[in-house]
Amino acid sequence: MEIKQEIFEKAKLVYKEELSASGEGALKEMCAAAYAELLSRLKDEVSADAIHEEFVRAAGVLAVALFIGLEYPSADSFSAGSVTLKRRGAEATKNASQSLRNQAELMLTGYLKDGGFCFGAVRG
Repeated sequence: MEIKQEIFEKAKLVYKEELSASGEGALKEMCAAAYAELLSRLKDEVSADAIHEEFVRAAGVLAVALFIGLEYPSADSFSAGSVTLKRRGAEATKNASQSLRNQAELMLTGYLKDGGFCFGAVRG
C-alpha cells in the first residue's frame, strides 16, 4: 500500500465519523498536504521509510487537524479515541485543530528539524 493511502486510512480511523464522497476527497487532499509538510520538516538524516509507522500515525493526525480546520460543512463533530469534539464555532474548531496539530508534532518530536520548540531572545 502506498504511504499516502496508509495516511488516509489512519486519518479515517482517527476521525471516526462517516464521510461523504466529497468529504473523503477533501480528507485525501489534507492527507497529501500533511505528508508533504511532515516530509519537508524531517531532519536530513531521517527518512519517512525509516520511521514509517510513526510517520503514518503523525501524518494521519495532522491530516485530521487540517481537515477540521477547513470547516467542512458536514463535519459538525468528530471523535478521536474516546474523546468527541463538537463544533461550537470558529474558535472551538481552531482550538481542536491546533490541539491535533500539536499532538502530531509531538509524535515526531525527535525527527523534525524544528522539533516544535525553539529559544527566542527579546531585546530590551
